[in-house]
Amino acid sequence: MSAIHFILSAISIGFANTVIEWFFIGFLFHKYQALTPQTWRPENYSNYTYSTLLSLLFGVLFTLFYLKIGAHYVLPGSLWSHIKLGLICFACFSFVSAINNSIYINYDKKFVAGLLIASCLTYISAAIIVSLFYWR
Repeated sequence: MSAIHFILSAISIGFANTVIEWFFIGFLFHKYQALTPQTWRPENYSNYTYSTLLSLLFGVLFTLFYLKIGAHYVLPGSLWSHIKLGLICFACFSFVSAINNSIYINYDKKFVAGLLIASCLTYISAAIIVSLFYWR
């Protein structure tokens, strides 16, 4: 993977992560967030900026993960293989901690469902996106 492919992969994953989280957390499941107002900080420009920067950092880290580890466990050009990698990453890195957080933090159950769906789709899309740049 060339440096330009690495950068494009990280930016693409960061953009996809931002869009997925906005759609599921900020649009579809946002009304359930309002059911627990004492849990949330007020929304403002700096929160959105930090969130976007974290999405880009996720893109960099996932691309690095794929480069060093993930590429050894997938079949080149196999969409299903990359979807499975995304599901495994979701199960290992997000599912347990999200459920654990929902036990102790006053989240609405439907909002937790939105978080889990967004996280799962983020990992799947990241695995697919990075494969498009890696195998070129």
